[in-house]
Amino acid sequence: MLKLTHQKNNVLDTNNQIHTNSFVNAEKTFVPIARREFINKIILQSRESTTLERVKVQELQTLIEILQTIYHARFHRHYISLKNTYAPFNPDRDVVSKRNWSDEEKSCLQGKLFREISALLQKANYEELDETSINIALNDDMSRGLSIGVELDDYQQVLIYNRGHGLIKTKKRKWRTLFLKEYDHEIAIYRRLTMVFRFRGVEQLSELLDQKGLNRFNKWLYLRRHERLMQDQNSDKFIFMSQFRDIPCSDLEMLFPNSTLRFTLLDKIKLAATGGAGTVGGIMALLSKIALAVKPLTILIAIISFGTVLGRQVTNVLHQQNHYKMVLSRSLFSHSLDINLGVVASLLDQALDEEVKEAILAYYILIQSPTEFLSADQIKIKVENFVQVHFKVDINFEVSDAIIKLRKDGLLIKNTKGYQAIEPQAACTNLEAHWHDLYASTQKLAEVSYYTDVEGAKKKPAE
Repeated sequence: MLKLTHQKNNVLDTNNQIHTNSFVNAEKTFVPIARREFINKIILQSRESTTLERVKVQELQTLIEILQTIYHARFHRHYISLKNTYAPFNPDRDVVSKRNWSDEEKSCLQGKLFREISALLQKANYEELDETSINIALNDDMSRGLSIGVELDDYQQVLIYNRGHGLIKTKKRKWRTLFLKEYDHEIAIYRRLTMVFRFRGVEQLSELLDQKGLNRFNKWLYLRRHERLMQDQNSDKFIFMSQFRDIPCSDLEMLFPNSTLRFTLLDKIKLAATGGAGTVGGIMALLSKIALAVKPLTILIAIISFGTVLGRQVTNVLHQQNHYKMVLSRSLFSHSLDINLGVVASLLDQALDEEVKEAILAYYILIQSPTEFLSADQIKIKVENFVQVHFKVDINFEVSDAIIKLRKDGLLIKNTKGYQAIEPQAACTNLEAHWHDLYASTQKLAEVSYYTDVEGAKKKPAE
């Protein structure tokens, strides 16, 4: 979990090329294959396999369907729990509730929510962006030529996770060629990025500014800006979630809702050259006409002319601001995937896919060697080779997670030599037992309320 407390002007000075290469060389820790297509390939390969009989292939297909059903039930229960925990902080809630949560209860629920969302993101094979990566991203020049400032002290708590990296090619003009020629330019991107955050309240922010030693005037300016940027006076009472796709790493700051547009150095030079020259010329013309004018009408015409020149310069500044806002709005619209409770549902679906695919992959590799015990490294290598051969994708398979899931469901056995999958028919029997346990546990789910959620949040999570 990341807690941001520094400002953008304190970011680390790191070479941008190293930052870009780190994304290119990053391995995929998730399986970027549609679940149904992936399962169809495994069933097809099983039918063509010489080590599996036709009856076992049918049992394997039944096992896969039962496994998916059980995982879906487990994640649905998890969704209900997360939905109840998120209820006090959901800004989009449209139902009436008579429950009033105390500050202590909200604090417990907030801690539980952030822990469970973080665990869910890890199950979906997201990786947390550490403080160094965020600093580098905030310090990079934005890909769209914008300049955006972000005050990170506005946030009480922030989670930023990404899954998958890549490069996109764009066209860029350079000043060395007087911007007449376009060059190919590669930009590092986050394929999927999820943000979870909560704003500080005015009182908390005021205390933080006092700790930083801001004088009374600067503190007043900061708090005034903070209140102006908050779309709702109660924004600090909610927890916001957002999910994006194909976000350039250098554009991370545009995703923060408290970001402010700023003019780039080139804009300042251009506006100073045109607006400054025009304003100075208008002032000189006004003074000369006033000095030579005799009639009041001539003086009035000179003042109106100067006002027209000044208004034109102000219009240029506002036009540039509106242009940047339009670019920012279009960028956010094209990259946004979901918000708030929709993010929870999306993450649960992604985590479900990853859990199912990891378990099925590991079991399939083990069942291909029914008389052998395979080590974890052997399973990992065989899985990665299978995905590369059949789907032309390189992955970094998390074999330890897959083994834990299979052992938990009683689908494999272990000895000193390694791991071995049990027969599909016996595996189905074990899964049926888990299904009955899951059915029995739904009685406890019926008793879950906001009160029990609070009590559960007070307990220390299991390691």
